[in-house]
Amino acid sequence: MKKTLFAIALAVAGAAGAASVCAQDQAPVQKARQGWYVDGGLGVSYIGKGPYNGSNYAGSLTGGYRWAVSDELSIGAELGYVYLGKQDAGQSYRDAYHAKGGTSETRSDLRGGTLGAALRWNFSPEWYMNLRAGVFDAHGSGLSDSHDPVRRTFNHNIGYYAGLGAGWDINQHWSVGVSYDYYQVNRDRKMVNGQWDGTRVHMDTQTLTASAEYRF
Repeated sequence: MKKTLFAIALAVAGAAGAASVCAQDQAPVQKARQGWYVDGGLGVSYIGKGPYNGSNYAGSLTGGYRWAVSDELSIGAELGYVYLGKQDAGQSYRDAYHAKGGTSETRSDLRGGTLGAALRWNFSPEWYMNLRAGVFDAHGSGLSDSHDPVRRTFNHNIGYYAGLGAGWDINQHWSVGVSYDYYQVNRDRKMVNGQWDGTRVHMDTQTLTASAEYRF
């Protein structure tokens, strides 16, 4: 699944590059769009390490403001919220958790806020590519990545996010697109007698989403 998501992301970037070559024979592109915007996305999330190795639903809502810095480029500041789904732990982790007396739910639960910046390249009047990155404030819970897993709940676990997308400006106000994003979620282990105690929660998550944007 991880390789599939990454391959799709590369295909999106390749298609956008091909469109850019075609656009070079057309009239000069219009100035990059500037102003307030809100963006909503729906898609799939994927975790591929430790107790969790599967996919679930994902959704996001982001708003921000863009400043045009050239005819083709704009830079924006954005604030958002992302839901990364709930995934079942692997059977071996569930068995080990219950064998140690664990009674809580073993499914993961992950969501959080985002604060960052985005760079948009309008390489033609209709088509664009988008790069985004920033801070991810994760909230959730899940089993630890260890042979004797425990369930850990965390709030304000600060990590990062980064993404690549491409899309089509339907008109002055509306756009649709697809994006691949990576969210780092790594709750640190503790050092005990010179060794890690094995209570790290490793839930780095990838998403592939389709989105719609409205510009005010």
